[in-house]
Amino acid sequence: MPNTASDRTIAPLETPRLGEPYLLTPGPLTTAYEIKEAMLRDWGSWDGDFRAMTARLRRELLDIAGDNKGEFDCVPMQGSGSFSVEAMLGSFVPKDGKVLVLMNGAYGKRIAQTLSYLGRDHVTIDKGDYMPPRGPEVAAVLDADPAITHVVVVHCETSSGRCPGLFGC
Repeated sequence: MPNTASDRTIAPLETPRLGEPYLLTPGPLTTAYEIKEAMLRDWGSWDGDFRAMTARLRRELLDIAGDNKGEFDCVPMQGSGSFSVEAMLGSFVPKDGKVLVLMNGAYGKRIAQTLSYLGRDHVTIDKGDYMPPRGPEVAAVLDADPAITHVVVVHCETSSGRCPGLFGC
């Protein structure tokens, strides 16, 4: 396994080994054969090899995120993306917090809906699926509303296939 994010390379696209068609829809729907093969093994969360694999995964994700000072931790969660987003919002946004949601597709809308369900105050910038919010717009909303404690954005919005445009993608 690579030790750092810079050691990682993208594997060339290969023909599916089990004869499945390629799924050419937005999102990570196609699963590599090696992943399917690894899923054939049952893992017990109490087993030493499972704990070692999880520890390695956590370290590698922190390497990718650039945590070279050991300031952060990674907590893998099982469940759908929506499950993880709900857990993140409910954990990181206090009940008296206020979130600015930068919408650039369906998942941004789902985040706003989840915040409503959780009873968390929020405002949105919704430019539709193809016009991401821009830095000056975000700055204006933040300047106008000092009660905002958090900003959330879907970095790669798979429902529209667009990045938010704030990060140069």
